Amino acid sequence: MQPIVSNYEIVADIPAGDATFIGDSSAEKSLIFSIFEDQAPEIQVLDIGFGRGTLGELIKSNPGTRHWQVDGIDGYAVTCRNVELFKKGYYRNIWHGQAQEMTQARMQGYDVLCLLDVIEHLTSDEAKALLRRLLASLRAGAYLFISTPLWFYPQGQQQAGDLEAHRIGVPAASMMALLPRMYTISRSFVGNFVYDRQSLDYVDHFHPVADPAFSLEQGVNVALAVGMAVTPGVVQRMPEPVRLAR
Repeated sequence: MQPIVSNYEIVADIPAGDATFIGDSSAEKSLIFSIFEDQAPEIQVLDIGFGRGTLGELIKSNPGTRHWQVDGIDGYAVTCRNVELFKKGYYRNIWHGQAQEMTQARMQGYDVLCLLDVIEHLTSDEAKALLRRLLASLRAGAYLFISTPLWFYPQGQQQAGDLEAHRIGVPAASMMALLPRMYTISRSFVGNFVYDRQSLDYVDHFHPVADPAFSLEQGVNVALAVGMAVTPGVVQRMPEPVRLAR
């Protein structure tokens, strides 16, 4: 990982030049405000695939959470040249690299890992491996906030090397089988889910679909079949999992 911003200061030699900064998502980013009942502590957030920095901006623009600390990592080099974004002070630290390069010890320092509209850009095997690694990196009381289209949303590369092409769709059945603590649906039938470490026990039930024929209609029908509430913008909180005596 290459440090780009350290303690709010740009530390990399960023070349001048015109660049188009992309990488926003359809995630319901405001769900992050529902994760912690007490927002007073200095919550540590890692924004994986931070794109144009809209999650950091949302957190830092909210009076109740502007004291939270947000770090970001992104694998697209151009995204990591956004000097204007970095000067706004939304992100404490920025790295150019992949989340897979982060040590688990570093990730365990965060209260919430955010993977918003990222996992669908990976292959099925890569997605499974990253999900397992992130869940395994959660300490007690920490969460994984993940969003992804619940169907194969067609999207190709927009700039050379931008990692924007979609390679999988994730059925709602897979996301629900991981036992989210809460979820909501946002535009383009994107699911937003919050998990804790217990979901690691269910990660083998995660089965992405690499077939582009996995349509929006099919995605909605799968969600309805597993009993998901699909009204956009409504946060659904899930009951504690049943634990049988052994």
